[in-house]
Amino acid sequence: MTAAGPTQTAFSPRKRPTQARAKATFDAVLDAAAQILLQQGYSAASTNAIAARAGVSIGSLYEYFPGKEAIFAELRRRYSLAHFHQLTTQPRPAEPRSMLRYLVTTHIRYIRDNLPLHVALENEVPRSAIADVESAILQEYIPLSNAFLNEHRQALRPQNDIAFVTELLMRALTATINDYALRSPARLQQPELTEALIDLLGRYLLPEPSAPGQPQR
Repeated sequence: MTAAGPTQTAFSPRKRPTQARAKATFDAVLDAAAQILLQQGYSAASTNAIAARAGVSIGSLYEYFPGKEAIFAELRRRYSLAHFHQLTTQPRPAEPRSMLRYLVTTHIRYIRDNLPLHVALENEVPRSAIADVESAILQEYIPLSNAFLNEHRQALRPQNDIAFVTELLMRALTATINDYALRSPARLQQPELTEALIDLLGRYLLPEPSAPGQPQR
């Protein structure tokens, strides 16, 4: 996956490294940008400051990135892609109710474990610098979710528009957890939030469990 698709923009790298030494330079620039963002803020993260912190020449930085916007878009891409891979590459439950719990707990845990960077990216990096990146990641996630929900369509309450269900669940989950991360991060440590989200989304997505001896509704 590329950060912004085939079209070169101000928010995509000029090129991606292929050799080990070039990859080390590329990674050093991203690490330095993250450090400055966390310690001094986005406004202090000029390309000169990033290059100096990374220990590379400004020419080497510009070989890969047209400006700071592309650096932070790539930083956000890596952050979001790591989350995406965590959701999709680990063994996942095969049953919808268990999958819902897996998605909620994994999402909360990832943001909780990366909270300072998550908050800094959300609060300080302009949305325009990451819009293409998030759109590309979303385009990878939606088909996987659609396929899972279609496979279990008969076990779901809403059955007419699986694409809409995927989008609604994704937006509700990410927006709620992101709001807590920014405004009440201590809640991310508490099991009440996890259980409430699972209950909230489960009531929309799944039929209520039947009582013993009764058919499922």
